[in-house]
Amino acid sequence: MSLVKNNSVTTNVRRLLRQNHVKQRELAAGIHMPEQTLSNKMHGARPFTIRDLSRIADYFDVSLDYLTGRSDFVKPLEV
Repeated sequence: MSLVKNNSVTTNVRRLLRQNHVKQRELAAGIHMPEQTLSNKMHGARPFTIRDLSRIADYFDVSLDYLTGRSDFVKPLEV
């Protein structure tokens, strides 16, 4: 499984938590991850996996490109 370690991911997850008034423990429960594991990933002690990112993107209904800092658009552009 691919691993992603990126400060922009943490920044964007924190922004989404704040904007949606969601606590980190609620996100952890929503993506079926122990709170401590999510905390470790948010603090850079452990890297995010692609599966983690996919679950977080689904939880907040945003694109993976937005979550990873590759795009400023929350949703993919329609063609």
